[in-house]
Amino acid sequence: MVKIIILKNKRNLWYETCNIQVMKRILVILLIFFSCNTFSQNGLWPTDSLKEYQGDVIPVYTKEYMNLYNRMKRLVLKVYPYALYAADVIDEIDQNTANIDRRRKKNKFYKDSYQELKDDFKYFILDLYTSEGRMLMKLIHRETGMTVYDISAKYRGESNATVFNGLAKIWDQDLHISYDPTTGNDKVVEQVILDIQSGLIEFDDAIVTVDKLQYREEKQKAKARLKANKKRKKENKKAKKVKERISKKIARKNARRK
Repeated sequence: MVKIIILKNKRNLWYETCNIQVMKRILVILLIFFSCNTFSQNGLWPTDSLKEYQGDVIPVYTKEYMNLYNRMKRLVLKVYPYALYAADVIDEIDQNTANIDRRRKKNKFYKDSYQELKDDFKYFILDLYTSEGRMLMKLIHRETGMTVYDISAKYRGESNATVFNGLAKIWDQDLHISYDPTTGNDKVVEQVILDIQSGLIEFDDAIVTVDKLQYREEKQKAKARLKANKKRKKENKKAKKVKERISKKIARKNARRK
């Protein structure tokens, strides 16, 4: 009887020991579960050793885009002041003719205003490259809501506008050209203008008038620069040929000595 009792006590002790170990494991699992749940609900559970910060979105531009942006910026900075001036002049003309009832007086006022603008900016426009002229017409459309053809038709008549457009085509221009800030290069131009308005790009809106004498002087200087460049290229080409001829002679002498 004594042996049986001792065996039973040992068995019970083993069962109790096993139950205690199982309970400990269950408690550890429960603690881990509830701690994870608490951290996840409070948003305190660390998911990464690095801190997270939220800031403004920084655009990343490709090299091709920046090249196009800089090219458009050069064009805009040169001709945008004149587009702004054209918009101011058109507003002033409309205000001055608002109280004129007679069509003949209006037409005379339009003609005189056109002549003044022509005298001030004729030679500046003649000195523009084709790309600069196109950019100027695009920006005029942006600032006034009218193409250059529409402006010519309104203030100088439809027939004159047609003649002007025909002359413009000789220099590969089109007075019907318009501005669309949502597509193509115009989208990049719009970004340049927004950067100007926000102060990211320095901009001087002062316009420079060019008279006939200045225009002739600039043309003469341009011709002189072109002539000098041609002469320098010719001299460099000649010097290169002489150098090549001398190097060939030296090479032949060295070959004979060997």
